[in-house]
Amino acid sequence: MSSINRKKGVLVCCYTLALTFFIFLCFIYFISKSEADIQAIPQVLYYSDSFSEINAQNSVTSQQLHDYFQQSFFQYLPLLIAAICFFILLFSAILLYGIRLLDRKHNDGIAKDLIQVAYDAAGSVNEPHLKKEYQFIHQKLSAFEEDQRRLHAYIAHEQKNLIMLVKARLDCDTDPKVQKDMDKLSQSVDDILALSAHNDTQKNICDLAMIAAEECDSYLSIYPNLRFHFDEESDYMVLGKEQWLRRALDNLIENAIKYGDQKPIDVSLEQKYNSVLLSVQDRGKGMNAEEQERIFDYGYRIHALKKDGCGIGLSLVCHVCDLCGGFINVRSHPGKGSLFILAFPLNRC
Repeated sequence: MSSINRKKGVLVCCYTLALTFFIFLCFIYFISKSEADIQAIPQVLYYSDSFSEINAQNSVTSQQLHDYFQQSFFQYLPLLIAAICFFILLFSAILLYGIRLLDRKHNDGIAKDLIQVAYDAAGSVNEPHLKKEYQFIHQKLSAFEEDQRRLHAYIAHEQKNLIMLVKARLDCDTDPKVQKDMDKLSQSVDDILALSAHNDTQKNICDLAMIAAEECDSYLSIYPNLRFHFDEESDYMVLGKEQWLRRALDNLIENAIKYGDQKPIDVSLEQKYNSVLLSVQDRGKGMNAEEQERIFDYGYRIHALKKDGCGIGLSLVCHVCDLCGGFINVRSHPGKGSLFILAFPLNRC
């Protein structure tokens, strides 16, 4: 018997006992109030008002006694019926509300199990009656997800190899625009590889300071106002993949350049609270509260500007943070720029 059925059984038992108890109290109160007052029964012998003497001429008939006791009995009967109906309606409403709460909790548990079964083993499912169905769903989802990862990885790696081959065959006299387009194509393939990665992907210990320094140096030629700050004595080792971290930082820097209004951009590293904090701050257009809530949605574009790209940059950054066990936070004000902070668990060597 499942937990939800046990709770419903207990709730029905409590409903029955409580209703029976209150109906019993109503009957006790009714009996105590409907007892006929014996002292008020018309007496067989009574004193005459005129002579102040006992008169034995009048007597009480059986019909008079029946009417007297019937009147006493029915005096509080409507109140008894009303009280019983009230308690039945009250406890029935409480029972219905409790059953609805239990059903809602049960449905929420099933929904959580359905979400969980897509990522973890089906053995963690709490609903016993649906465990076999969950296991079947988990197998189907796992097989489908694995096929998708293999397909993405195969296509991306094949494209990457072709791009490297084409770039190697290009001579120095090739149009710079072609070289730039090839670089963008190569970066898009890296984005595909990062987006198709899963938490089970093998990770390595990466030096985030070295990665950030190399990426900042590569952008200095096109954006001299880029500055990089970090403490050389601190440790910035994180668990992840170098390719993921490079693409995440590239996307943040590219967004800062696009929307930074040619103002200084600061990239900084800090070791704090047993974590590595990577910050990218610009002083450009900034965002309002509504834009900040949607900024990490897939395909969402900040500002209605005709910029290159398809709006996956920040969603990719968020995905990389999830893969590396970290999180991302943004602070921004319109006209004052934006600050993106990536936090990763520190992995000491």
